[in-house]
Amino acid sequence: MSVPRRPVEKKRGRGYTPHQMKRAGLIAAALLAVVSVNLFGQYGQILHAAEGQGPLSIGESIRLLGVASGSLRPEIGPDEARSTLQKLGIGLPKGPDDSPVTYGGYAFLVTQLFDLRGSVAYGLFPGPRSAFNELRGLGLIPSRVRQGHLISGPDALLLLRRVISMRRVVR
Repeated sequence: MSVPRRPVEKKRGRGYTPHQMKRAGLIAAALLAVVSVNLFGQYGQILHAAEGQGPLSIGESIRLLGVASGSLRPEIGPDEARSTLQKLGIGLPKGPDDSPVTYGGYAFLVTQLFDLRGSVAYGLFPGPRSAFNELRGLGLIPSRVRQGHLISGPDALLLLRRVISMRRVVR
């Protein structure tokens, strides 16, 4: 004669009550709201500088691409951004931070900061010209644009969006 067994109760998670779960969810939502508002304010300054219709400056492009690639924190200033990227071994466009950046200089920053592998030509002669040709070959830069042309803020944001979209597809 066997002894009847009691049904085994399954444990759910760690045994949190619905009240505790609701409270933890509210705390997480509040933290997310505080962090996102803070980050939006910091990124907003960088994006606002890039939205102008005029040419993008070297300093703005360094900060924009550095933050977008994750190499820089959003709150870093222009001088600290330049020195941080130089310490990382990133080749930066020549000239003062307030001078306009060319498509070639911007393309060179993009290829380095987003670690885009180029062709043999880029591997042998890394620089603005070969980086520009690589991005044009990938269809990220229109054929009507030349390497020495100045890049505007909206065009820079469009190129950045295309690079990020391309990297998501590749991964």
